[in-house]
Amino acid sequence: MTSRFKNGILCEVYAKAVPELVDDEGFWFRYFYRIDKAKQVEEARADLVRRAISGEDDDENWELGSIESSLLGRA
Repeated sequence: MTSRFKNGILCEVYAKAVPELVDDEGFWFRYFYRIDKAKQVEEARADLVRRAISGEDDDENWELGSIESSLLGRA
């Protein structure tokens, strides 16, 4: 494992975080999926702030929690 990662800290975290039941491909798929979803939530949040500042959206029913839930599949 140490030879795969040049960063010793990354190797240590990977060894602790990845159980033996999850293969490398599954780990990285899940990792990048979560990163993508986090970026989508942040973009939605930034868009909501931009629209609120510009007065573009008069609908007060927009809730950040509902945006996050729908993007993360918790609707």
